[in-house]
Amino acid sequence: MRSKSSKALLVSVLLHLGVGVLGLFYWFGTNPQRDTASINAIFITEEKPKVRRIPRRKRVQATQKRTRDVSQPRLKILTSNQPASTRGVVSAAEPAPFQPFDTDNLGEPVGPTTTNVEFDNIPQVERKVIDRPFRKQKKTETRHKSRLVKFIEAQEGPQRIVYCVDLSTSMQNLPPRKLKRIIDLMRDSLTFLERHDSFNIVAFSAELIVYQEDFVPVTEQTVASSSNYLADIQSQIHTDGTDHDMLTTLTEISKTSPTIVVLFSDGIPTSIEGPDLTLVGEHAAGNGRIFAMGTGMAPNFPGAVMLKRLATVSEGDLWLVDRARIR
Repeated sequence: MRSKSSKALLVSVLLHLGVGVLGLFYWFGTNPQRDTASINAIFITEEKPKVRRIPRRKRVQATQKRTRDVSQPRLKILTSNQPASTRGVVSAAEPAPFQPFDTDNLGEPVGPTTTNVEFDNIPQVERKVIDRPFRKQKKTETRHKSRLVKFIEAQEGPQRIVYCVDLSTSMQNLPPRKLKRIIDLMRDSLTFLERHDSFNIVAFSAELIVYQEDFVPVTEQTVASSSNYLADIQSQIHTDGTDHDMLTTLTEISKTSPTIVVLFSDGIPTSIEGPDLTLVGEHAAGNGRIFAMGTGMAPNFPGAVMLKRLATVSEGDLWLVDRARIR
């Protein structure tokens, strides 16, 4: 029995020894340090950062304002026990003896106090309150200026203006409202003339009617009377006979040497057949700047072309009043 158990023990030891040798060779063959394709890693436990707790700031308390009586000056007690500092406290060379206050009431102010001075026989000044009535300021209204007024105001120096109105046969079919429109524009321009200006009025049909022999000075009376004359200008014209021509009328006006001629016409000369533009320069000479006014016509109408030519030659202007306004 002992021999069998000894053999079994020996066999068991040899088997375990063989398995150990084989395991050792296997371990060296699979060692990670000898494998070039392997990755070495070291695992480290990360410590959590320590959080420092910051205490919450306390609310700043509002300082209460302290009031003091300005009649009581501030006092500083200087003693030798207080060292010198940047706040202006100065120590005395020797200790000052303490002396009690003479007053028993510590609530009374120490130092100079306010003094009331009364004066006798002072004259009393009576204060008067002036009650001024409230006045509403008037708004300054800017008057509308027509194209005619702006043209006259654009000229420098004193102006001698002739208002020329065509009331010939070709103008008889003109609607009264359109004629009134033109006349009202002329009357309005009279109120804008300056004191150094002067003017006159000419109307032509079967005859040539001149308002005054010479130019009229600008005053309130002359402007008012001339405005009334213009408003009733049609009653001054006699239609019996041959009409005066627009161009010949300009020749007569040029003898007075005006600086501006305000010409209202249909632009059709009655003494010749059709407008002749070659005659415009001859008849426009001596009339200053011609401001032509027309109504009831298109810009390409022969009369409008003639008026435009007169305005261009004299360095004036043409205004077709009813364009986009009166139909």
